[in-house]
Amino acid sequence: MTLKCLAICLLLMPVGTSFGNTPIGIAKVDVTPTGPVLLAGYGARTTEHQGIDERLWARALVIGGDSPVAIVVVDNCGVPASVKQRLVLELEETGITADRLVLAATHTHNAPTLTDYATILWKGRTTPEQDHRVRQYTEFLISKSRDAVLEAYGNREPMQLEWTQGRAEFGGNRRKLNNGKWAGFGYQRNSPVDHSLPILAARDLSGKLRAVWANYACHCTTVGSRNRVGGDWAGYANDGIESSFPDSISLITIGCGADIGPQPTGNLQLAKKHGQSIAKQVKLALAGKTQKLQHAPQVKKLQVKLPLAKARSRAEWEKKLNESTDGFHRQHAQSMLTKLDQSGSLPDSVDYTVSSWTFDDELAILFLGGEVVVDYAVRLNQELDWSRLWITAWANSMPGYIPSRRVLLEGGYEADFSQIYYDQPAPYALQVEDVLVASIVDFIGDQFAAKATQTPAPFHQPPSGADTTFRKVQNWSTAQKPANEVEIANWIRRQIKGAKTLGSRLQIHGGATTDWHNFAGDFTQRSFIRQQSKGNDLQWQIPRDASHPKQPTTVCFTGGVGWLSEPKTGGFLLTIDSESPIQFDVTRKPAHWRSADGHAELIYLPTWLSDVDSAGFFFLHLKDSPNKVRMVRVKSLGEDSKRWFAIDSNQQINNSINRLNEALNQTLPSEQP
Repeated sequence: MTLKCLAICLLLMPVGTSFGNTPIGIAKVDVTPTGPVLLAGYGARTTEHQGIDERLWARALVIGGDSPVAIVVVDNCGVPASVKQRLVLELEETGITADRLVLAATHTHNAPTLTDYATILWKGRTTPEQDHRVRQYTEFLISKSRDAVLEAYGNREPMQLEWTQGRAEFGGNRRKLNNGKWAGFGYQRNSPVDHSLPILAARDLSGKLRAVWANYACHCTTVGSRNRVGGDWAGYANDGIESSFPDSISLITIGCGADIGPQPTGNLQLAKKHGQSIAKQVKLALAGKTQKLQHAPQVKKLQVKLPLAKARSRAEWEKKLNESTDGFHRQHAQSMLTKLDQSGSLPDSVDYTVSSWTFDDELAILFLGGEVVVDYAVRLNQELDWSRLWITAWANSMPGYIPSRRVLLEGGYEADFSQIYYDQPAPYALQVEDVLVASIVDFIGDQFAAKATQTPAPFHQPPSGADTTFRKVQNWSTAQKPANEVEIANWIRRQIKGAKTLGSRLQIHGGATTDWHNFAGDFTQRSFIRQQSKGNDLQWQIPRDASHPKQPTTVCFTGGVGWLSEPKTGGFLLTIDSESPIQFDVTRKPAHWRSADGHAELIYLPTWLSDVDSAGFFFLHLKDSPNKVRMVRVKSLGEDSKRWFAIDSNQQINNSINRLNEALNQTLPSEQP
């Protein structure tokens, strides 16, 4: 499919209001179920809910005078397009048409399922009575959402809009990988995230905050599959924001977080903690500098056909139907055969709606349907001006997951099996990301295009702890400390400027490679050995350096030691070409070890600590400069203990060594060795 074949419908509707005098209304209406109903979000949950943890709400914000725009955010897993269509009919009297209304969901997995949502998920697994109560709740939600919009529409008054960017950090990529392929749900620390927290606020003419709308890219799945009604972290975030600003109503929407989950996760207390962290960051951001918005937004709409991979033939669907014992696969195959009977073919694309609110040149808010993976935020923040861009997903429709090329190549739930729940005939084609991103960039236009000099968006990787770490090192270097630590600090000051980094790649025997905290507390790949059996070792080379023969040499590398609570054994043994052995063990304090022959020294400066582990900088000092390649070996001397020694895989650490040098020497202490 080429972009020329895309069916694009653009509607441009300007709304003009004067600076600081935009009519704005805000309201919220309780949508907590009043009777038993099935909750969406977890296919294994087939009984109706057993209680209520949090109330559910429909929260509406209306902006503008004669032709207003509105967003209503419901505490729900996802809102099908059919529900929005029915809500639009309920709002005819307001002039808020389908193009001027956004219906978004918080994606809590502990709210009632709705008619037409993920149809295969429930097909053949519910009773007529359960289906009836789902229809009743759907009618109830539409009615209450209408009430919220009408109340907000009716209480409009002049207000000033402003926006800013905050940060939240509890979302982590949930797609665990094994050799580059999907291996289940978990926490994949080196995969992309979106920690942006855009915030839109409205103040009345007295300066009071009356509306606060924040957006974060993360699933609302912290409490897990407990069969009780609740809003998860988004609900607690709204509570916290409204507590901070008692005259306001808060709305939380979700960004491109389809493959992002809350970390840590698993209970109600963690949901409260995550929600409170959002509320705290919103309060901090609004206390700082904000950008005033002079007018209500202009509204545009874009229709795109997202390409699907080739679907199975009728014969293949019939075979699938006959062979399937799994209910989901069987119901899906039957649905596809029914569609073939009705129309003779299956669709090769998905009709997909994008809409936008643009506030002059100051802010563009994109609304995307379905569960959009984080790569779309990464791409769009590269191709558009990320400092003026806000992306909300789970808006206006629920076609299912919208995977990227990365996710499709990795495979797994978001790429493949989820398509069954949403009754799609096939996974998406690999070009779906390029099609959608190119369409959106063209749709938004040059007005918000990225400049060639744009710096990368700062919120797609977990924030590094390096700055904090080097501040702590500086504080340590000037503080009073034991005599042995004074000696170590001064030793490092003398040797660090000439320190070299490691040479060739590590060799590992009897160990493993994993991700763990480095010297700054960041997760990084490292190789490690344990004291579980004698002889496990790590080996690496110190390159030949004939430029300064017979001169001392210092090599710096990063790694760590850990599990101090495990049984103490013989520790570890470091040798250079099988000579000058240095015996050392796990520690959380600066340490200095020497070989018996006086030829070699090992100094360790831990800069990250847990209760039982540490990570930091190692300095290996040799009395002369090697005129040949030398092999360094660290092996286990113990047995039956999980104590470990690790060295980071990435030893391109010159910048870190320079920063360590600056931290140690910025204010020289008066202490003498």
